[in-house]
Amino acid sequence: MRVRDIIGLILALALAMGVAFLTRYFLTKEDKQGVQQAKTTLPKILAANKILNQGDKISAGDLTWQEWHGATISSNYIKEGTSKIEDWLGAIVRAHFDKDEPILISELIKPGDKGILAALVSPGKRAISIDVTAQSASSGLIVPGDYVDVVVSKSITSSGGVQSGQSKIVAKNIKVLAVDVETADMHEKPKAVPKVVTLEVSSSEAELITAATKEGTLSLSLHSIEQAENSGVSGEKAVHVPTHEVVTLIRGKEKTEVDFK
Repeated sequence: MRVRDIIGLILALALAMGVAFLTRYFLTKEDKQGVQQAKTTLPKILAANKILNQGDKISAGDLTWQEWHGATISSNYIKEGTSKIEDWLGAIVRAHFDKDEPILISELIKPGDKGILAALVSPGKRAISIDVTAQSASSGLIVPGDYVDVVVSKSITSSGGVQSGQSKIVAKNIKVLAVDVETADMHEKPKAVPKVVTLEVSSSEAELITAATKEGTLSLSLHSIEQAENSGVSGEKAVHVPTHEVVTLIRGKEKTEVDFK
């Protein structure tokens, strides 16, 4: 074989190898670009990592980022990159969310935001606020999340001019939603002298408590933890004074037992 033919063959092989290399290079590059483009078309949004109910407080592990396959993303969704999961820890859920359901900004309330109290009220219940003193609110020992009985006390003067005190239970097993402006998700320690206590009540309990404010002074009788856990829900039943019941009242530093008959 002549030298010219050998050189031509080598050049042809080199050219073929170059074409094959360039073809493979560009195909690989296009594949990578395609994969990268596919990833950019699947943004992530914040979703529930478990079932969330109204009134739940968001904690670590409750939320997760989830790929969104829809054509558009609602402005009410929380998109990755615009917010962090940590930004929503401690927020209150205003509506029910199933697992993997997208979280809506409008259904989360951060501590301190307006409307947080409404999110804490159970369905069918009301929130009512009563003025209290250090003595009538167990000297600041009552905090949001506690359960109390609402007691009204008044002075009665007999025909002989003798004054005596009378007390009765207006509503039993009532959940404390807030003390002053603090809710259960905001307080760190009880305030020394609370001024307003907000309670979760039914409509009938709200009427009884409102009427009682005109009769005398309202006091709150604190339930034990065991009583609160066994009750299950607040506002077990709005009742007037039972036939016989002993209730412990805390007034300032004094603790007394009142026998209701």
